[in-house]
Amino acid sequence: MKARQFGCFNSGNLRRVLIVCVAFAVCAAFTLLPGASLVHSAASLPPIKIGAAGPYSGDLSKIGLDGLNAIKMAVEEANAAGGVRGRKIEIVEADDAGDSSKAILVAEKLAMDRAVLGVVGPMNSSTVEAALPTYQRAGLAIISQSATKPSLTEAGYKVMHRICPRDDAQGPASAKFIVEVLKAKNVYIIDDKTAYGQGLSDEVESALRAAGVKPVRSQITLEDRDFSPILTRVRAAKPDLLYLGLANPAQAASIIKQAAGLGISVKFMGGDGLKEKDQLIAGSAGLAEGMYVTTIGRDITEVPEAAEFIRKFEGKFGAMSVFSGQTYEAANILIDAMRRASTDPSKLTRALVLEALGKTTGYKGILGFPISFDSKGDVIGAGIYVYQVKGDDFVLVR
Repeated sequence: MKARQFGCFNSGNLRRVLIVCVAFAVCAAFTLLPGASLVHSAASLPPIKIGAAGPYSGDLSKIGLDGLNAIKMAVEEANAAGGVRGRKIEIVEADDAGDSSKAILVAEKLAMDRAVLGVVGPMNSSTVEAALPTYQRAGLAIISQSATKPSLTEAGYKVMHRICPRDDAQGPASAKFIVEVLKAKNVYIIDDKTAYGQGLSDEVESALRAAGVKPVRSQITLEDRDFSPILTRVRAAKPDLLYLGLANPAQAASIIKQAAGLGISVKFMGGDGLKEKDQLIAGSAGLAEGMYVTTIGRDITEVPEAAEFIRKFEGKFGAMSVFSGQTYEAANILIDAMRRASTDPSKLTRALVLEALGKTTGYKGILGFPISFDSKGDVIGAGIYVYQVKGDDFVLVR
């Protein structure tokens, strides 16, 4: 009787019962582990999105696309390390082509996607300036790797952050070098009417005048290709130095080549946007030899902390552009802010990310100095360096 009553528990059935019991025990133990429920819920949450705003088409696309690749690299590494407390990160690519009107449309697109919690870029001062009101209304934090116009952080936009020094630091430093080191007395300035080029040139001119040098000033546009009229005026002025306040290094290379064709022999100098091996040095066919450029920080190839980034980036994408390292740094700072914004990944908001980004203090990445932001969103701790074109590279001068 007893054998018949319990005959259902043969060896096969008993094994299945034991497996089910063990499974329940494992699940019960897992739910009691610290953070286990958090990991489970994070895995089920939709990805966090980062906007990538920059010139991915048009004249500035070389710089822009290299920056986009740097963002992709930062996000790929972050996801491999668990994303943001278990939530994966996705990139929303937003091409503004370096155009102010398109930058507004880009900002509206990113603002409408509530999963976008922060933006790396825009890269140009003019595009940042145009898009800032939209980002401010959306409460969407941005961190620019290269927008240097001073007014961007003076207008009270709480969403604005940048990891590059302002023109009112770079411009006076350039003027100081021109006057004290190069001893130039007769300076000609050409800018491209952009917020970056004109703004930087304004600062250079102001500092030169304060030092007793009265420069001559002319303008071109980003669309110009024939520079013979303006270079004819430059030749007549016989300057000691021609300062190029331009956003496009390929355009600077064209000016240098056309100047040589007109028999103009003059020292050249420009800002950080021109420090491009391919577009400036190779693009000028060696005629940029001896040109000076200022940079907002040390050349990344000279920073020990950047060696691994450079190896990986160039192995995957080829030679870097001038802002590749700064873009990678900006992306990682934003990701770090997202991780600090909340211990609960399901409760991340734009407001929390914005607050955490503003509190960034002493972030140590690949640029060789700890990054913090002041109350306006300006970077603290960066310096201005002067490089000179020698052969196929830029060499530190001061």
